[in-house]
Amino acid sequence: MGLLDVLSQYQQQPNRPPPQVIDDFDLVAREAQPEDIEIGLEEAFNSDDTPPAEEMIGQLYEKSDDDTRAGLLNEILGSLGGGAAAGALGGGLLGGLLRGRGNRRITPQEAHQIPAGEVQIAAAQAAQKNPNIIQAASRFYARHPRLVQTLGQAALAILMRGMARRRRM
Repeated sequence: MGLLDVLSQYQQQPNRPPPQVIDDFDLVAREAQPEDIEIGLEEAFNSDDTPPAEEMIGQLYEKSDDDTRAGLLNEILGSLGGGAAAGALGGGLLGGLLRGRGNRRITPQEAHQIPAGEVQIAAAQAAQKNPNIIQAASRFYARHPRLVQTLGQAALAILMRGMARRRRM
C-alpha cells in the first residue's frame, strides 16, 4: 500500500482511526515531504478533537532531547521576532533567559533547564500575540516524525486527514 492509498483511508473515515494508525503514520512519515506533514500537524494542533495546541506542543517538547528542545524554542522565538519574544513569553525561567539576550539562540543546555509546563504556558501566551506560533511548531516538528507519533491515534488520524485534504483525494 502506498502513500496515497493510506491517506485516502483517512479522507473516507475521518472520525474513526483504524487500529493500524501508528503503522500507517510510519509509512506516511517515510514517504511524505515534511511540508505535507506540516499541513497535517497544523490541522491536528487546531482541531477541536485533540487537546489544545499548547498542550500538544508541551507534550512533544517533554519527549524531545535537549537539541530538539532548543530547536523548537528558537523556531518559536524566530517567529515572534527577536525583541518581542521576552515580552510575549512572560516570566519564568524561559522569560528570564530571554531578557537581555539580544538575538542569541537558546542552547541545548539552557533548553534542558526549561520544563515542558513552562513551554506550554509560553506557547499559549505567544499564540495569543502571534497565531503563526502554531505554524512554526508544525513546521519544526514535521521534521521529527518519531516525536509526532507520540501524540496518539486521534491526532495522527487528523494529521493524515489534513494531508489527504491537501492532496484533494
